[in-house]
Amino acid sequence: MDSIQVGLFFLISYLLSRVFVTLKIPELVIYYLFEKKHISIQKLTLILLAGTTMISTIIANIITVLTLMPLVVLLQKELKTTEELKRKFNTLFLLAVLWGANIGGIGMITGTTTNGILLGLFEIYSVPIARDFTFLSWAAWGLPLAAILCGLGWLILMLVFKPGKMMHKADFSSEIRAGGISRHFQIVGFRLALCFILAASGLSYLMGILKSHQIEVLIVTFITSAVFVFLILGYKWKTEDGVRKPLIRLKGALQDVPKKGLLWVILAFIISYILWLAGFHKLINDWFTLWLEREHSILLLYLIFALATTFVSELISNTAVQFTMFLVLFPMTRYFPDLSWQGMLIITLCSSCAFMTPLATPSNGLGFGTSGKVSLRYMMLAGFIMNLVCSGLIVLWVHFVVPQTLNWFF
Repeated sequence: MDSIQVGLFFLISYLLSRVFVTLKIPELVIYYLFEKKHISIQKLTLILLAGTTMISTIIANIITVLTLMPLVVLLQKELKTTEELKRKFNTLFLLAVLWGANIGGIGMITGTTTNGILLGLFEIYSVPIARDFTFLSWAAWGLPLAAILCGLGWLILMLVFKPGKMMHKADFSSEIRAGGISRHFQIVGFRLALCFILAASGLSYLMGILKSHQIEVLIVTFITSAVFVFLILGYKWKTEDGVRKPLIRLKGALQDVPKKGLLWVILAFIISYILWLAGFHKLINDWFTLWLEREHSILLLYLIFALATTFVSELISNTAVQFTMFLVLFPMTRYFPDLSWQGMLIITLCSSCAFMTPLATPSNGLGFGTSGKVSLRYMMLAGFIMNLVCSGLIVLWVHFVVPQTLNWFF
């Protein structure tokens, strides 16, 4: 039931992303921030990172990236500076969105597919703690964690890129406009997006708490999704000139899909499959088995789980890494229940928080393939620091904060 609901949300999110592109809403946002508010690069980066994090808690990460990449591409296009600085700025804008999408995915139970995989396996293996993970209890510890990671991510980006020192050598074009588009249509697009976020939040919450009425909730989700599809593709809205037309047409919904970004996503899965056939997952399993035969602290063991998951995800699809790491913990579910569920949760969260390479997550691949010229060196440097920070914080959060938070609810 959950997967069907997420699929419907995915469809509406995609259509809304095409609405934003067609109605030139990114251009409108950039014009407002720079021409009206004269915002600094530091504040712009924080807005991009925090806004993407917030949206990605509700909408699937990859759709969030698909929705916001036109804004990033426009920023990259309108920046006037030297080629070297342009690559740095391009990378900064790109990472703000990619990091926000990855971080936001851990904030709520519906934020990313890896969360759903974790809960599904909890149910299959009858892990007792499974009943304690509801939409509300996950959000109680997940949203604060995402907020802290968002703040730390911004500080790391400022430390690595130092945009304040570069800005005097760069400028944005004053030609940014969102002309030729009905302002009324743009307002409608904003309102539909807001209504969808509220509806998706409510329906996701109901699906999580009404276990005995999931069919009814799914029916309401179908009806709600049909209404949004009709309002986007079917209903003819009235423009300022009195002409009635839909927000976008079906043909427009299929145009401007970032093909290069999708190729990066496909490449990540191909590499994952090749490594799987080569027995890479068995090497990881043997290594951890050998480690567990020795006596070490639980926190040290968790930190190894976190670092291994995060950095291996830089080369392999995060979902494949999640399954591979779970193979290590499944045998321990009977004998060490607390160790196993906390370890599996750490692996799930860290598989979503890989920031160094385009292959790490589907969001990274899509954004990297869609973006203008970026500095892979700076992407990997900033991502390496963020990986270390995220791994350490997630270990401490899962071991100390999550159990206390779950005790408040159950």
